[in-house]
Amino acid sequence: MVEKTGISVEVKGLRETQQMLRRLAVAAGRGSGKSALHARYAIIASQWIDRNFQSQGAMAGGWKPLKPNTLANRRMGSGRILQNNRFLQASFMPKWDENEAVVGSAVFYSKFHEEGTAGPYPIRPKKPGGFLRFKVATRFGARTVTLKSSKKITLPFAEGREVFAKEVIHPGLPQRRLLPREQDLLPQLLKTTLNYLTGLGK
Repeated sequence: MVEKTGISVEVKGLRETQQMLRRLAVAAGRGSGKSALHARYAIIASQWIDRNFQSQGAMAGGWKPLKPNTLANRRMGSGRILQNNRFLQASFMPKWDENEAVVGSAVFYSKFHEEGTAGPYPIRPKKPGGFLRFKVATRFGARTVTLKSSKKITLPFAEGREVFAKEVIHPGLPQRRLLPREQDLLPQLLKTTLNYLTGLGK
């Protein structure tokens, strides 16, 4: 009997749960089993990252918009955040083995976007006595482009005039989170694990 002031929970399928845990123990002791499960984890994380780029950070709360001067200097003409040439997005590669599942980027500046920078920093020419060449935005607006899927979207753009300088002070990069947190993936990881363990007994 449960007191009126208390709460109760009814657990069903306890025998099935115990069997599933035993299967997990078997999989943990079998290298190929762990590797196969870790592969699924890595793919889930990789797909989350792709969706985050495609939605311009919506999976992580949204990314801060690009500034007009940044848009004016884009060589590829894209108004999408962190996707001027898609090099950064393509750099995230899934890896897995018997012990872990990892998705990461070897591009050195990926960390600066993930964490943001502490504050302003100087940019100087690579060659001594050289000049920096860049554009300062003179006109800022929006334009409509048609994707391969025939879907039309509106993107910001900027035109600028070319200038030269010995040094410029960059205001610093805002944090634009690229990687998922545990809570972002946990529901799908649990579901994947249960499906995987269920399959072991078949």
